[in-house]
Amino acid sequence: MRLRLTLGAAIGAVALIVAIPSSAHALDGSFLYQYGDSANPTAALLEQPGAGECINIPEVEGKSDTAFAPNNSVQGADANVYTEEDCQGTPTTLAEGTQLGPEVTFKSVYFEQTEA
Repeated sequence: MRLRLTLGAAIGAVALIVAIPSSAHALDGSFLYQYGDSANPTAALLEQPGAGECINIPEVEGKSDTAFAPNNSVQGADANVYTEEDCQGTPTTLAEGTQLGPEVTFKSVYFEQTEA
């Protein structure tokens, strides 16, 4: 009886540990972008963004404006930019070292680690 309870508790603990997602960790590098007037844009960047989390672009969050011209300088991660906040809408993927022009507009980004 005692062995059964101990075994049941151990299995429950393992199941709980496996079920809890790991927290996002910071990646090395920067993600650059522009926002505002396309004729006179303002540059901004996200430094050491978290892997595996959706990041709304703070300068355009809650506004009708969008960020544009993304540049992924984050090491070991693809950047998926989305046309809507909360990583909704149409995604565009930028591999590490990729820069796209002002025609690519977005409101959020998700970094997917490509290296272990």
